[in-house]
Amino acid sequence: MRPVTVVIPTWNALSWTKACIGALRRLTDHPSWRIVAVDNGSTDGTVEWLGGVDGCTLIANPKNLGFSKACNQGIAAAGPDDDVVLLNSDLEILDPAWLTKLQATAHGTADVGVVGCRLVDGAGLISHLGSYVPPLSLFGQQLGGLELDIGQARRTRPTESVVFAQVYLTRQCIDLVGVLDEDFFSYFEDADYCVRVRKAGLQVLFAGDVTSVHHGNVSTRENNVDFWAMFNRSHRTFERKWAGWIEDGQYDREVVWHSILHRAPGYALQSRKLMLALHFAGVRVMYRNAYGEDDGRSEHPLLDDIRARKTRPDVPQIAFAQADVFAGVKGSPRIGWTMLEVDGLPAEWVRGCNAMDEVWVPASFNLETFAASGVTAPMHVMPLGVDVDYYHPGIAGFRPSDRFTFLSVFEWGERKGAEILLRAFAEEFKESEDVLLLVSVYNHDPDVDVHSEIAKLDLGPCPPIVVMVNAEFADYQMGALYRSADCFVLPTRGEGWGMPVLEAMACGLPTISTAWSGPADFLTPDTGYPLEVRSMVAAKAKCPYYDGFRWAEPDIEHLRFLMRHVVDRPDEARQKGAAAADHVAGSLTWEHAAERVTERLGRLG
Repeated sequence: MRPVTVVIPTWNALSWTKACIGALRRLTDHPSWRIVAVDNGSTDGTVEWLGGVDGCTLIANPKNLGFSKACNQGIAAAGPDDDVVLLNSDLEILDPAWLTKLQATAHGTADVGVVGCRLVDGAGLISHLGSYVPPLSLFGQQLGGLELDIGQARRTRPTESVVFAQVYLTRQCIDLVGVLDEDFFSYFEDADYCVRVRKAGLQVLFAGDVTSVHHGNVSTRENNVDFWAMFNRSHRTFERKWAGWIEDGQYDREVVWHSILHRAPGYALQSRKLMLALHFAGVRVMYRNAYGEDDGRSEHPLLDDIRARKTRPDVPQIAFAQADVFAGVKGSPRIGWTMLEVDGLPAEWVRGCNAMDEVWVPASFNLETFAASGVTAPMHVMPLGVDVDYYHPGIAGFRPSDRFTFLSVFEWGERKGAEILLRAFAEEFKESEDVLLLVSVYNHDPDVDVHSEIAKLDLGPCPPIVVMVNAEFADYQMGALYRSADCFVLPTRGEGWGMPVLEAMACGLPTISTAWSGPADFLTPDTGYPLEVRSMVAAKAKCPYYDGFRWAEPDIEHLRFLMRHVVDRPDEARQKGAAAADHVAGSLTWEHAAERVTERLGRLG
């Protein structure tokens, strides 16, 4: 293993420094590391205490020279071949293998410069899962900030930047990029350094397998410093230095994104995820509401900056929306990305698609239905994705009981087959059996009372059915809902894509869903339990786009068989769930979707 110097800047706050170094020495299992403490004029006994710590090299400054200067002094005191870890004195190590893991990530490939990790605060809330700088406001943003720690973001992935409260710098990076810019007394020095690292062609990585506690801004509080004065001064320095490059220089290509951000249900959620993924994939995204609406603020700093950009007609125009609004897309080339859940397209949609230079659809089923309806524009399957930082098998669940729990998540309506699910469960399982059906329903129709509709089914005696209507979950907590169950089931009559099915699979749940339309591309006998289609029937719903078309009628007897099967064979079901999670993580993330977009745009020239 490579030798490592751990640099700890200090400035009063002795009790925190004692706790930091105590945990560091007690828990670090790496065989070759040492501490360099750089004190910035402490007057509370910190210097005297550090001087008595065995194996600690102390650099004592007569006054506060700033965080960046202290870090650079520590880096200069490191061995010439040492990698360096910068560690805040209010940082609490939890994992004995933290340094071994960070080093493995740093040297897993040849082009890594910086590695950060998961940070939580003293109350168990997320404070850092990587970070980024919005291109117009230029205020650094921490991914995951103030979310409850439910196990999100456990993988290693590239990120724009990381906070330097705990960061691993490779010797290669230090030799190539240099040290911290001392124009930043404190704050923004980490964002600045990560920009320089990326410009130098090295990677900044987030290591999700290491978690530490960062108590945050302790020295600022302990020393009665005006945080905002210091922060704003550094922000102005960062803005002068990098505003132009962050808005224009960091991107490889540009697109205008015609879609929607807020209307639910529909394209809005996927649109937001795709815009973010494209930004992080090096695409400068400009936004136009495809429906001519005013989106208002999104409360997401990056999306709001993207929305504030002026659009241009001379770059690719991607309309991620219903095809009947494609006529409003101006510029070239024009790409329509759309879907529909039935076996045909309305004439207005066909005209919209044929006005495009090419059409993208999320699933191969759309190729067949679009072509059969008269779409002649070139078509390509461009699958959507899922955020595997928030949908994966390690997310913490909150089980409603010890019973074997089936879960279904859907918007109330005929298309989702709710009555088929409820009847299959009630008919297959006796009241005495140790199973439960948990249903989370979104209902946006004020004329429909879900509980009354279920009562009309007259299901009779059966195990418990728990129905949540319009339950208020934060978006980041949806994975915890999936992980609270043993099996996901959705006897849908048709899906353009099938997001709940994919999310359940990403969480490692054995999944039962109809073997037709969108999910048929990723729900296979190897990754789940495809539900047979009994027949094709006329689509009956309050949607004019469905008039004259058909969707699938799931086989209720096969559904009963599959639900019984997973209860009787839990080991097999868990294996399929694990295979599903691996498949999704390997090819169906939002990062994969963005890669496919950039690759296709490259082919268009």
